[in-house]
Amino acid sequence: MFMISLTGTVFVVLAVLLSTYLIKNRNSSVIGWLANLNLLALLVLLVQLFEMFGQKYYALILAVALVIVGLAVLLGLILSFVFLFINALIVWRKEGYSFSGSLTLLAGIGVVVVDVLIFFNPINTPAPIQAFIMTFLTLFIFYVLLTVWNTLSSMLLYQFYFPRTNKNYIIVLGAGLVDGHKVGRLLGGRINKGIEFYNKQIHKSNQHSKMVFSGGQGGDELVPESVAMRDYALEHGVRRADTLIEDQSVNTLQNMKFSKAVIKADFESDKAKIVFVTSNYHTLRAGILARKVGMNIFGIGSKTPFYYLPNAVIREYLALVVMHKKFHALMIGLMFLSAVISGIGVWMGVL
Repeated sequence: MFMISLTGTVFVVLAVLLSTYLIKNRNSSVIGWLANLNLLALLVLLVQLFEMFGQKYYALILAVALVIVGLAVLLGLILSFVFLFINALIVWRKEGYSFSGSLTLLAGIGVVVVDVLIFFNPINTPAPIQAFIMTFLTLFIFYVLLTVWNTLSSMLLYQFYFPRTNKNYIIVLGAGLVDGHKVGRLLGGRINKGIEFYNKQIHKSNQHSKMVFSGGQGGDELVPESVAMRDYALEHGVRRADTLIEDQSVNTLQNMKFSKAVIKADFESDKAKIVFVTSNYHTLRAGILARKVGMNIFGIGSKTPFYYLPNAVIREYLALVVMHKKFHALMIGLMFLSAVISGIGVWMGVL
């Protein structure tokens, strides 16, 4: 009974924490960790309750189901290179060759290398060195899979945001222009999502928000992204009086920083109610960067073509890793130390 009470308490605490983060501070990758820990606590609680009420049959079914799911996930990870290679070919066909479009190919090659190292063990070295390599490799792979899963969970949970229709400003983040002057499919999706909320607010609360189009002019662009975005919005029914442009930013951090300045100058206060719009895969990182410049605002995401999502998600994951590079460097350092200890243990005959 004590263990059930303890597990139930942990579950409730995690659920409250998760709810608090989602309501007040979803601009954090912590929400994925909290959600998965909460799910784990719930599963343990269910098993304990089944056993307490003499329903060991259901507990066994749950345990078997979890094992089957785990094995399916493991098999999927082992064979994931097939999907990654196919996706790379699709992206190349639709988007052309580029480094950013080759991330799934690189990930697929990485999976093949890992599969070979684990299942065929081609490294012919003395036992201590072998122990060091395999320990570090195992820990590193587990860590990558864990952080990827929690990042995906955070990205997914972030999508469950339904802003109130009381906003003063809608920041729409740029995404590059086609042929240097045209709004492409990805950027058009973001603008359309912003217009959708703009019209929804007018319909529900009769309140006009101002759309802030954020994006500077790249070296290969004929006009600033924000200007092309505003022109697109005007063609789709947005009033010119309800538009502002921020035309200096070259990345997401600057999008947020400079848009904040534009809004402050226009609203003459730091109390404006704001929502931002970007692609669905990008909302989490954009929100984290908004918080970094002092804006506690949340975002809504436009749909992204499925074929483009794997590359985009990998890019976002890598960007988040770089954003928290000190923490990840510390964890890799601990893995390296554990591998060294393992190698020394084999060398001394302890392990």
